[in-house]
Amino acid sequence: MNTKALFTNFFQKWFRSVDLISITLIIFLMILGLLFVTTASPNVAKLKNLNEFYFIKKHYFFTFFSLFFMIIFSLFSTKGLINISYIGFTASIILITILLLISGKNNGSTRWLNLLGYSFQPSEFLKPFTIIIFSILLNLRNNIILLGYSLNGKNIAFLLLLFISSLILAQPNFSMFVILFLVFMSQYFTAGINLKFFLFISFITLLIAILAYLNLAHVKYRVDSFLSPNTTHFQVEKSLEAYQSGGLLGKGPGEGTIKNNIPDSHTDFIFPVIAEEYGALVCIFLVCILLVIFFRGIININNSYNKFKITSCVGLLTLFIIQAFINMAVSMKLIPTTGVTFPFLSYGGSSIISMGIVMGMVLSLTKKKFKEKGLIYEN
Repeated sequence: MNTKALFTNFFQKWFRSVDLISITLIIFLMILGLLFVTTASPNVAKLKNLNEFYFIKKHYFFTFFSLFFMIIFSLFSTKGLINISYIGFTASIILITILLLISGKNNGSTRWLNLLGYSFQPSEFLKPFTIIIFSILLNLRNNIILLGYSLNGKNIAFLLLLFISSLILAQPNFSMFVILFLVFMSQYFTAGINLKFFLFISFITLLIAILAYLNLAHVKYRVDSFLSPNTTHFQVEKSLEAYQSGGLLGKGPGEGTIKNNIPDSHTDFIFPVIAEEYGALVCIFLVCILLVIFFRGIININNSYNKFKITSCVGLLTLFIIQAFINMAVSMKLIPTTGVTFPFLSYGGSSIISMGIVMGMVLSLTKKKFKEKGLIYEN
């Protein structure tokens, strides 16, 4: 069989096994993201003295690579995902460490690494690989001897969570710490919960959160501002006005005003821009798409007897849905402000490419078995 026939056969098997409904919905979200950023970003670019197409061109570029990596990761076998996650996790940890040592600060945070003229956020790429590593550890059957102590996989996973948290909080990136903890807990519940260990983890996490509040000025400011009835947050107040003025059907594409007033209307506050221009019905429709993708993934993986696959998929899907709901909750004044983008709809190079990797992993893990010439093929 020649090379062309091999590739054709490989992609035919992929096409028959992958969840076509989910991949279609994800691509649809990407296309909508191109539309929303196109209408939201020109005024932001002008506010920053940039060409009005600056963010649009970059977002098209990032979206292409997000789709590319989603397809690539969906092609991996389970063993392939594990191997690439070891590499990706190690590389991300090294880059974050280098970043903390040499990089300057951006918006009060040491998160961005400049390479070949491009800035990217290594911690964004750490998330999907960490979820896979957590799943490996949480499903270990045998104890591991570490520094003379016999530890089970759950203990090691928690120690790894603490190590990663220390790096993330050093940037500082409190929102990612919260997201990682929630993802870890979803995986821990899925792998099988020990009540005492759960209470211990919760206590340690609460302690870290309190210390972050006391020692990180931006965390204290945002929490205090949220709790104080006399303090207003300009971007959040404008978001609430946008939700109200948009109504059910919106003002029409490009007719909104919120994007003229806030600098993050194309990123962290893209959802109120959508609400103002396209209306509440479109927002509800978008939430329904998110929920369909989430529950299709859960239903598809529920048919698997592989605990590693189940734990990984639950963690990845939790990351996907939590990011979306945190983004919406901030703009609705339900939680303190934090810099979390809306999956596939917000502008953001590292975040959208990382989310492409996340959903590619989900598509890989949820590939279904099929028969061909009497043989059963599975991931």
